[in-house]
Amino acid sequence: MSNNHLSELEKVELGIQRNEMSTAAQILTEILAGAHVLYIKTRNYHWNIVGEGFYSIHKLLEAQYDVIAGNIDEIAERIRQLGFHAVGTMREFLEISALKEDEHIITDQHQIIKNLLADHEGVCQVLRNGIKKLEETDDIGTADFLTALLQIHEKDAWMLRSHII
Repeated sequence: MSNNHLSELEKVELGIQRNEMSTAAQILTEILAGAHVLYIKTRNYHWNIVGEGFYSIHKLLEAQYDVIAGNIDEIAERIRQLGFHAVGTMREFLEISALKEDEHIITDQHQIIKNLLADHEGVCQVLRNGIKKLEETDDIGTADFLTALLQIHEKDAWMLRSHII
């Protein structure tokens, strides 16, 4: 069989066992789905927030969704580096992610902050679980990548938590 007939996964030679790359891709897919849900929620809240602290929270949420957008691209690209396809539809994101959409528009800044804080803390838990699983494999690159994402979400959670009185 020539190299032209090999599947994309069969062509990936990173020094990681194929089953370990599959595990990493599954973990990354869950994180990618969660990142999309969190991105959309953060944008929605950014647009619709009202109240006394509108401007500062509006700017905070804008900064957070900008970072999430960049992370989404990096997560999808890591999945591709491992030889897998990244999911890309809202239906898939909502099916895969532990994070859920709001059922109605929320404008209250205190509720928005509480919701986003809970979501960032949930993402931290998913990331920690993924890192633990990857520490049992040779995929230190993905484990390191997830550790960097974890630090971002921990900081975002702290920033949100600091707004709660």
